[in-house]
Amino acid sequence: MNAAGGLTRRPVFWLAYAALALAALMVAWRLFPLAIPLVQLDVKLARAEAIQRAEAIDERLHLAPAGARSAARFAGDASIQNYVELEGGGKAAFAALVAGSVYAPYWWEVRRFKPGEVTEALIRFRPDGSLYGFHQELPESFVPADAARLALPADAARQLAEERARADWGVDLAPYALLESSQQQKTSGRVDHSFVYQRASGNVGDAHFRLRLTVTGDALTGVSHFAQVPESFFRRFQELRSANNTIAGAASLAAGLLYGLGGCILGTLWLLRRHWLLWRPALTAGLVVGGLLGAMSLSSAPVAWFDFDTAQSVDSFWARQVGVAALMAFGGAAGYGLAFMAAESLSRRAFGDHPQLWRVWSREAAATSGVLGRTVGGYLFVPLELALVALFYYATNRWLGWWQPSESLTDPNILGAAIPALAPIALSLQAGFMEECVFRAVPLSLAALVGARYGHRRLAIGVAVVVQALIFGGAHANYPGFPAYSRLVELTVPAMLWALIFLRFGLLPTIILHATFDLALFAIPLFLVDAPGGDLQRLLVVGAGLLPLAVVAVQRWRAGGWGELADGLRNAAWQPSARAEEGSAPQRGPPIAV
Repeated sequence: MNAAGGLTRRPVFWLAYAALALAALMVAWRLFPLAIPLVQLDVKLARAEAIQRAEAIDERLHLAPAGARSAARFAGDASIQNYVELEGGGKAAFAALVAGSVYAPYWWEVRRFKPGEVTEALIRFRPDGSLYGFHQELPESFVPADAARLALPADAARQLAEERARADWGVDLAPYALLESSQQQKTSGRVDHSFVYQRASGNVGDAHFRLRLTVTGDALTGVSHFAQVPESFFRRFQELRSANNTIAGAASLAAGLLYGLGGCILGTLWLLRRHWLLWRPALTAGLVVGGLLGAMSLSSAPVAWFDFDTAQSVDSFWARQVGVAALMAFGGAAGYGLAFMAAESLSRRAFGDHPQLWRVWSREAAATSGVLGRTVGGYLFVPLELALVALFYYATNRWLGWWQPSESLTDPNILGAAIPALAPIALSLQAGFMEECVFRAVPLSLAALVGARYGHRRLAIGVAVVVQALIFGGAHANYPGFPAYSRLVELTVPAMLWALIFLRFGLLPTIILHATFDLALFAIPLFLVDAPGGDLQRLLVVGAGLLPLAVVAVQRWRAGGWGELADGLRNAAWQPSARAEEGSAPQRGPPIAV
């Protein structure tokens, strides 16, 4: 991260920095599986194969109307994971459950439906491709062709259910014993039956694995495997989640009042009144981020079919999808643009030696050693952040008994979108750009300006470094974890480090390191799931991650090579523009020594 002088100008600094980043990457690679145990999913069935098999079953058993559509997703049972890891034997017990055959916490499900029709079917498969039940939805008016079978006795209905479950769905009832049965009579005279079975062995703790067979009239319409988790655990877990959400809510409220109202709204009005606001490039950046999120929303339409109400028309479904995407794009452009213009304009006012964010990719600025250093420095900090996270969770889980859910890096569902790469790209850019502006630039710039006004600039900045770290960590505390404040503790130190980087070098390196860090984590499933078109999606992710470095490299080449450029070019990047839109340029603030 090159500054106007000092240590960061020396080659030995960059050699040491690169070596430290490489060592940190090795630490992260070694510790991550130990710090955050990974669920080893052996997914042998791809999305296309799941749909193909479901359609073949539907054709044989006539579960959905002719001409039905198909939608597929990879789902899981979070409640059994939380119970087993917290009270049913720990993460090793959950890993054994995933690897075994007693109960599948993860499965493929394919919806077969047709607009305008009530009748539809949901067919499930284990990750290895074996059948794992189904559910058929029939209209209230459905009656059997044989009126004599309109209301089967319980014994006859149970016999039918067990025979069809074995023959059509491969259910082995030997490990199960009947637990309870119920029936319901419809106004048409039809009687529906439900039979619940419980495994005699293989249960975990006080959780029991059960099987429900459903009979509608004289048809088997449901084979459902489920885990019965103790109700007392749900109450305890909700208390834990309530503490998570309380911390996150308090931090979000503080951020909204201090940064949203005080920084983005009032700060923008103050800047606008003094003609110090650069709003056009900020709105453009907001439109880029919002547009990517809108495109991501449209890209996820194949999965959105699971929420489609067949009483609606296809046109209304697409109108809703397009409307949501447009709201995300243009609403995001306004909301993100406001935050971007406040952050960048306030930081230029408070820290006159920071590069102007909207000019760093210009031919003159991007070709300088300062922008190159900030760009490379941002990338090199990502392994350090990964190592910090791995060390934190390794230490707290091993010696303090803290808990976070086991992670599954393999997510076949990510390939369900039309353009799977859009999700990690859009979400990482949104998080990196927005959070660095709101949680770093706005509070630290306000502290510098207000502190200077009352003669305590350094003290105000020091307090703001701590406060913004606590608010940033607290705002992310809504993730499941024990104790409830674990995420706050995890993120406080990194947030302080990012604040110090911002104070010394500006927004560019913090945005790059934050966005690249998130992209590296969000995109992992794309690199672990092999499917048609996967290479293109991985190429898109890599290209997006390296875009800042590519722009700098091209601009340096266009400027005449990789030697030191003239001081005039370098200074053009650091000094604010002669005019800020229609007004005069802000003055430089006093230098900051961090």
